[in-house]
Amino acid sequence: AFPPPQYPAVQFPPVQQPVAGYAAGASPGGGGPGGGGPDFGDGGIPAWPGAGAAAAAPRRRSRTGVYLAAGATAVLVVAVIAVLVVWFVTGSHGGSTQAAGTTVPTPAAPSAGAADDSCGLPGSGVSAPISDRVSSGPLSFPVSAAPGWTAQTYITYAQSVGASGLVYPIAGQQWQAGAEVGQTTFTPTRKAADVAPRMVACIAAGAGYQNANPRVTNQSGVQSIVVDGVNASKVTADILISKPGITVLGDHLTVIVVETAPQTYLLTDTPIGDASLAAVAQAIADQLKVEKDM
Repeated sequence: AFPPPQYPAVQFPPVQQPVAGYAAGASPGGGGPGGGGPDFGDGGIPAWPGAGAAAAAPRRRSRTGVYLAAGATAVLVVAVIAVLVVWFVTGSHGGSTQAAGTTVPTPAAPSAGAADDSCGLPGSGVSAPISDRVSSGPLSFPVSAAPGWTAQTYITYAQSVGASGLVYPIAGQQWQAGAEVGQTTFTPTRKAADVAPRMVACIAAGAGYQNANPRVTNQSGVQSIVVDGVNASKVTADILISKPGITVLGDHLTVIVVETAPQTYLLTDTPIGDASLAAVAQAIADQLKVEKDM
């Protein structure tokens, strides 16, 4: 892959999700449907004909009926307000009540292009240090499996944790072979058989093939294998490239995802048709070890 400069992990802005039971853009604190109450005049006295006016007849009229009517109206207003509050709380915007003990459905994951987890959460983008073994979590391979290869300075699979690897420069052009181990960051956790083919597309779209017009071809089906006694899934593919000044056709990519805890992977990429580097990549895969006591 083309060796890009060290880059920071891509951070996605949080996606505003609609609150369950409300239309997009609505606020749970917004007002419910309005209801008309009686028309009040000055001083809060109900403005019906004759209320508060002087009696027309010489004989003083009793105001008992007025007071009773005002009291009844106040009771009616309180009842209407109570009904409106109950209606608003129990779903005036299209919501529904939930019986005790039931589970509210979780909103669907964001679609592609909206900070979803189709490749996992962003990692640090910086390669972890190595010693005599290249390790990430419980998965590792010996440096001796790749004589002449050196420590990589960036992460090929950006959506990973604790990744580290080795690279081998291709003479005469700005291209290199690579081998990397790391830990996946899918949320929720996915099975290895699902992760391995996803990673192929994510790697091809990553910084390692930036400005190289990558095209995935000859992708295999998912193969079930065992790595040091642990179940794993393997996928291979060719990533064709087109970049001025580079004559290699592209890379032969191998992705192995191991069902460790946490879930780990090995990816190797070697120039298409380079048998000697392909043999090194195979030796790395053959010497993978899983630490059982972590």
